[in-house]
Amino acid sequence: MIESSLLPNIYDFIAHTYPFSLLSTLEQDTLAASVKISYYTKDDVLADESLSGVGLFMIRTGAAEQINKDGTLRARLGVGDSFGYTQLNKQGASDYKVCFLENTLIYLISRQILEFIKSRNAAVGRYFDGREYVRLNSSHHYLNEGDGYLNSRLKQSTASCCRPLVSIRPQETIEQCARRLKQRGSELAVVQDEEQLLGVITKSDIALRAVAEGLPCTLPVSAIMSPRPVIIEGSKPLYQALESMLLHNVQNLPVVENGTVIGTISTRDLLQNSLLQPLYLMKEIARQDSVDDLIKLSAQKGEIFSTLMQLKVQPRTIQRILSKLADAFIKKICALIQDECTAPPCAFAFFAAGSLAREEVQFLSDQDNGIVFEREVNAAERSWFKDYALKVCTALDKCGFTWCSGNYMACNEKWCQSYQRWQQYYDQWILEPDQKALLDISVFLDLRCEFGDEFLITKLKQHLLKNAAENSRFLALLCSNATAVSPPLGLFRQFVLTRDGQNKAVLNIKNQGISLISELARLYALQAKCLQNNTYLRLEQALDDKAAAQDLAEAYTFLNDVRFAHQFKALQAGQELSNFLPPAELSQFERNHLKDAFRIIARQQSAAQLRFGKGIR
Repeated sequence: MIESSLLPNIYDFIAHTYPFSLLSTLEQDTLAASVKISYYTKDDVLADESLSGVGLFMIRTGAAEQINKDGTLRARLGVGDSFGYTQLNKQGASDYKVCFLENTLIYLISRQILEFIKSRNAAVGRYFDGREYVRLNSSHHYLNEGDGYLNSRLKQSTASCCRPLVSIRPQETIEQCARRLKQRGSELAVVQDEEQLLGVITKSDIALRAVAEGLPCTLPVSAIMSPRPVIIEGSKPLYQALESMLLHNVQNLPVVENGTVIGTISTRDLLQNSLLQPLYLMKEIARQDSVDDLIKLSAQKGEIFSTLMQLKVQPRTIQRILSKLADAFIKKICALIQDECTAPPCAFAFFAAGSLAREEVQFLSDQDNGIVFEREVNAAERSWFKDYALKVCTALDKCGFTWCSGNYMACNEKWCQSYQRWQQYYDQWILEPDQKALLDISVFLDLRCEFGDEFLITKLKQHLLKNAAENSRFLALLCSNATAVSPPLGLFRQFVLTRDGQNKAVLNIKNQGISLISELARLYALQAKCLQNNTYLRLEQALDDKAAAQDLAEAYTFLNDVRFAHQFKALQAGQELSNFLPPAELSQFERNHLKDAFRIIARQQSAAQLRFGKGIR
């Protein structure tokens, strides 16, 4: 039995330690009374039978290290850290041992008590699940402090957000459809034949495709409907409706459940729920006639980031929305600048590289881009492209897409070249790679056409993928580059830290975590000749090991969750935003889950080295 004098301290610790802080007062009292206290001295070791199937060990004071079977560091642990929950269902040999670095006080919750608590509370169950990806997935709810309105399901929001269904048969007339839309106050009707969705028709379709073209209103709606429309499942959250509208540039979506249309959602509906700001900004960008007008609009990017964070949108969607806004600015700037110039000497493409090519823009993303023109040019023609690139990159900087510190931009003549020259670049990087070449290739392995002749970019990507996938030495060297930085597994009161520009010890969450995953995903995508740029899609399509893909995807989401949460906090406080996180600003919850994310990265780095390392001779 625990001495009664110790119970208040144990209860206070449990009541303020997530996820036990979610329990009721009675459950916390019961849990505190069941805790066993253990003392370990420096150099004591827990392993095998003393660890497997025992329970949850929580460090109250002191420090310890988890060491894997192969002798590598699993994690360093300090006050508030826990271990043992991944060994609950094991007997005999354990996956790791725990070595105490100093005298340490442990609170132990037995396996039986922990399993009982897990059965009573789903959040506790997820938090102490033996699988890392489940623990990381559960963290989204905590970091976002709830699901948020945008995460509510469409089918649950029909009354407040989705419009009642206006259904019409394909043989009914355009006039009948117009009357029905007016009566129901809807922008869109679905064209169905015995509940089979054939197409959609909007008020704009009637105005532009029928009235403006002088077509008789007695024609059937099938003559002007849009076939094979974009749809969204009713089980999807509201934010995915917003993302789908941005992605497909549509203003209305049919909402379906089990193949049946149950309602529609429009931009007007989103506006009524304060969800339309990104869509509105994209339309305003398209309407502008000068770069100066675009510069004025660019200030809204920060407002949109803040709105999305306040609405608790998932980081993947935030990145997609910010990327779509960046695309809109770039396309409009490219078009405006071209209108100011004489006709281009030949066909060309302005492309995005880096995070924008992957559609993973965040608030601090700078510009990485280049130009490909279809043939070799003379000096006068080259001057046209040089002037054009400088004007575009300057306008992008004024719109908040800052100059690339590494000068990987189209205004650098090296990255404004003919298709033949770009082919030579890639061939040289792949056949004769060196450290500088690997730095260049890491930027330009991700490319996506923004303006101009998209076929030039498609051909270039196919050329790159074919040659890279067939060169084992290049893949091995790229793997070496992708695994050169190790995630900071040494969590011991503070992280294994880097130094920021002011020589302060910080966690660089981009370089020590996020970028490591995107580089691994890119490596597997090259080997698989996968045309996808996005990290999530690369993991999904290029990794044979689906469990590893899921682990990396959850780690990637969690790390971006943490990054965005701290950037949003800085934005609200009027502070400078960065990817550097001081240890004191990380909650115990974040520290615990960062260990999971970093262990996943380290494990998959080792797997990549085994798979690709043999290419180096």
